[in-house]
Amino acid sequence: MSESKIKLGDAIFASIESNKYLGELYARLLKSYGLKIYNLNQNYQSFTAKEKIDILRFADLLSKSNDPNNSDRHKIWAQEIVILMGELYGDDPVVKIYAGNVYSSVGNHKGIEHINPSHLEVSILEQIFAEYRSDYLTIPAEPGEKFFGEQKMAYDHLVDNFFSYSAPTSMGKSFIMRMFIKGEIMRGAMKNYALIVPTKALINEVRAKIITDLGGEKNTERVNYLKKHDYVVVTAASDIALEENHNFILVMTPERLLYLLIARHDMRIDYLFIDEAHKLSGKNSRAPFYYKVVDMLLQQKPRTHFVFASPNIPNPRVYLRMMTQAEADDDSALAISYSPVVQIKFFVDLQNGKIDVYNEHDISGHQRIQIANVSNGNIGLYDFLKVIESKNRELPKEQRKQSIIYYNGRDKTVKAACRFADAIESWGVRNDPLLDTLSKDIQQEVHDEYYLAKMVRQGIAYHIGYLPASIRARIEELFQAGNITVMFCTSTLLEGVNLPADNLFIMDNKIALSEMNPVDFQNLIGRVGRISFNLYGNVFFVSEKNSKVSSDDYVQMLQQDIPEQTLSISTDPKVLKRVEKSMSLRY
Repeated sequence: MSESKIKLGDAIFASIESNKYLGELYARLLKSYGLKIYNLNQNYQSFTAKEKIDILRFADLLSKSNDPNNSDRHKIWAQEIVILMGELYGDDPVVKIYAGNVYSSVGNHKGIEHINPSHLEVSILEQIFAEYRSDYLTIPAEPGEKFFGEQKMAYDHLVDNFFSYSAPTSMGKSFIMRMFIKGEIMRGAMKNYALIVPTKALINEVRAKIITDLGGEKNTERVNYLKKHDYVVVTAASDIALEENHNFILVMTPERLLYLLIARHDMRIDYLFIDEAHKLSGKNSRAPFYYKVVDMLLQQKPRTHFVFASPNIPNPRVYLRMMTQAEADDDSALAISYSPVVQIKFFVDLQNGKIDVYNEHDISGHQRIQIANVSNGNIGLYDFLKVIESKNRELPKEQRKQSIIYYNGRDKTVKAACRFADAIESWGVRNDPLLDTLSKDIQQEVHDEYYLAKMVRQGIAYHIGYLPASIRARIEELFQAGNITVMFCTSTLLEGVNLPADNLFIMDNKIALSEMNPVDFQNLIGRVGRISFNLYGNVFFVSEKNSKVSSDDYVQMLQQDIPEQTLSISTDPKVLKRVEKSMSLRY
């Protein structure tokens, strides 16, 4: 009887996570980075020349993983290692060479641009393959840009009658949709596209990006494809342009799109893109509107193309159950677990007076590595922010580190922002003309004594739902540009707002009074470290002395798998009743 043979590569990757030497090196690397973050450099032991090479070789090996179950996890780990080594030994050319190799192996071209733009493949065969892959991943609508391999896989399926995909927050799910629409229009397609976004706060952001994609912004030398092919971007059912003869890109909440379809039941929708599709699984008031929109568009002839995009969930196929014509084949859904950016996680445990860094690759069960003891003195959140902001005051805006602080309620968010603004009031304002102008506009549009108007001149703001959309958009723009560097946020941060943060401080594990579900928790973490802006971010889970949430609570949520999703129409009787009620609406 012949024995089954195991390939050497399979054996290596199957056991690499239990490699004791790798575990020891990685734990030291995490601790060294943590000590550097907290300005405790003198307390960490440098790697020897041999150890540097060894851990970099491990990273190179991990980046080439073909393990059927853990390949993406290994590739993310490889990225973590070279990023942290770069932070500790950024001037070492050997680190840059290995970093380039790692990012090349995982197909992360953005990583190469950030960390080693001069990287060249070692062998002729590798150079040939790199050129082939570069051509294959080139974005048709943006020849100067490239997809990640996983993005390309999803992009190629958008021509299907129906498709559902999930990916980490940093993967750029909406970007894939926008590039598909742009490519279609550039080729002369005369169609109507509808993008459903979960909140009104996102409408203007997505609309602006689409207009920019298609060259419709002012003062540009790019071809204006909107004008060339007679497309109009519409965000409301009452838009007068809908009465005219154009091609349309509709950017709406499900409610707005439903109202439009009821008023204009002859409106042809060729493609429906549902972003943040996991809202169909939740117990929320918007779910019936999603279902009604899908039901109405299923009746159109020829058929509408349906595309669902959601963060992190393991079973994106679930949303295709609404498609009566959906067939159970594997090509109609794609779950992506690879992330092009990484997050380094810290526990700021002020209840027990210590700071730990989280090691998710420790198989011994001791995932927390202590970095510092903070039991002496009355240290709190603002002390950490002061350290970051004191450095920012000495840097040009393009080099500043940006921080987001998440609270679970509006009042907490505003009060925390005001307290921090008061804490650094003696530092003075930034003397930034853009911030001064925003401050004056806030006084005119909101209130002349509104405290937000004062704090923005210090480079501090908060992002909450009741602010006028124009003010929120200006705050987001100046945060992205580095004029504002500290942003206090509520759960609006979970709704897809694209803010480039280097540091995320999470002050609670709830949304309002309800504990976050695993999807929202991972979605929140994914808001730090965005591939368009940076390769990694720091997440600080803060347990304040008077807080009900502990470090153990955060650890439990980090270790919790995202469960398979179900359609809320099948699990929540109230949703079913609301759907039935909405079905009674007449065209």
